[in-house]
Amino acid sequence: MTTADADLTAENSAAARRARGIAAYARIFDVPEQDVEAAMTARVGPVFAAEAFASAGGPAWSHGALTARDRSVAIITALTAQGVTGDRLDTHLRLASANGIGHEGLTALMTLLANYIGYPHASAAMESVERAARSGLLAADGNPATPPAPRPESDPAPGRPGR
Repeated sequence: MTTADADLTAENSAAARRARGIAAYARIFDVPEQDVEAAMTARVGPVFAAEAFASAGGPAWSHGALTARDRSVAIITALTAQGVTGDRLDTHLRLASANGIGHEGLTALMTLLANYIGYPHASAAMESVERAARSGLLAADGNPATPPAPRPESDPAPGRPGR
């Protein structure tokens, strides 16, 4: 086995994928990495959490062909097409804002999606965009939002695991 093969094997080991998955969920939910496993397990159970970490630690979340902004557009599009709103969409709207997609960009995205997935799902998602904008969750396009002040442990923010 060459050094490159050994590096690739180590990078794709179950432990490495899990660690990358936990890091991805820490970014998505804006929580410290050491809190992700317990919070996710409380939310979806240990078996589903383990699968989520392995999935999020795979190449989809780290492949160099997609930027964080690209991933935000893809995920928000998928959630919108499925009619997902509330905490799950809000979490990804916050992440999109951190990745440089603000109110104007999300409005343009929802307007485009309305023509392809239909107005009911796009308008429901647009309501979430407007709520996020009013709450200060979204920044101007191209300028990542300043994250809200951390909440006390007894009052986790919507969309964060452990709620």
